[in-house]
Amino acid sequence: MSGAEEPSFPAAEYEQRLSRVRAAMAGAGLDALVVSRPAAVEYLCGYFSAETIPQPVLVTGSDLVLFVPDFEVGRAVASSYAPEVRYFRYAVAHLAYANVGDHVAHQVGTSARIGTDSRTPIAVVDGLRAASVSVATGADITDTVRLVMSPAEISAVETAAESTQRGVEAGIAAAAAPGATDAQVAAAISAGLVERATSRSAWQVVVATGKRAGIPHSTWRNLPLVDGSTFLEFAGTHHRYHAPIMRSVCRGEPSALVKTLANLSETCVAAVLETARAGVACRDVAEQVTKALGPLPDGVVFHELYGYPVGLAHPPHWMDGAPFNITIDNPEPLEAGMVFHMPGSFRSIGLGGVGLSQTFVIEENGTRPLTHGKAEMVYL
Repeated sequence: MSGAEEPSFPAAEYEQRLSRVRAAMAGAGLDALVVSRPAAVEYLCGYFSAETIPQPVLVTGSDLVLFVPDFEVGRAVASSYAPEVRYFRYAVAHLAYANVGDHVAHQVGTSARIGTDSRTPIAVVDGLRAASVSVATGADITDTVRLVMSPAEISAVETAAESTQRGVEAGIAAAAAPGATDAQVAAAISAGLVERATSRSAWQVVVATGKRAGIPHSTWRNLPLVDGSTFLEFAGTHHRYHAPIMRSVCRGEPSALVKTLANLSETCVAAVLETARAGVACRDVAEQVTKALGPLPDGVVFHELYGYPVGLAHPPHWMDGAPFNITIDNPEPLEAGMVFHMPGSFRSIGLGGVGLSQTFVIEENGTRPLTHGKAEMVYL
């Protein structure tokens, strides 16, 4: 590294990550791995940039090679632990990927079996195949390995949660102001998130008020907050490690619908936190929480997703990794060190919505929330 900026983690952290990924590669019968998901590239070698075009990294049993456009060499020197950095012309990147594949093939040998992740450009894969290399596409080994976080990573999420809480406090204060608009609340949250942060969120701040709170993924439009529920969702970050949260505030007297939705949200979050622990199957958690909720009232919708992995993420979203969700369809057991966001959002489409959540870590004997405060409706 150049010394131009402090690394996100010490070199030993990346050495441990590489050891785990190499062990997983050997278990999958792979001699080499080409990784292009930006978050996975950063996980392996520390490299990150505001540039969004694919910038692959090659992992073998002994080598780690980062491929970047010529314009990104400075970022590679500033942030990456990769001992070898190769560059291609930024202006013709779409043509250069075939050459990257060809270079990888010659470096590892045509007898090697190479895995490529789902974000690797098809031109890289074509270049490998043109060199008669055996390619296993969709080998998202790094994303699977990083589901279980190191203590240093969990500490980064804890620091991110401090920024999240600054956003919560700023948002609630802004929402309580007379005549407040959803855009003003979003602006206040955004300022709180970046005030002491080292990075920005991979996804925008969501503020949806009144009937629009009942329409998933609606957000601010410079509209006055109305009586009833206003839905908030956002994430503080630290070195691109995310700690998402949902909170809801209510102006005026809550309607029967808002009370019902708030009760469902609170019940859902509490049941997940009480049920999940290392060794318990994801579907068993989902079944227990479904029982705690009981039949949903007519017209109320819930996505039946009781947790999804979060942590290191790049745009466009903090859901940036292997799809290991706490759902009725996932029989796999939870492991200590996994970090999830529990999105307890319940809506009556076009009428109203309430969302409450926590980001939490799985531990041997239960869960530990990393985001702050109670997951409950805030009455202004």
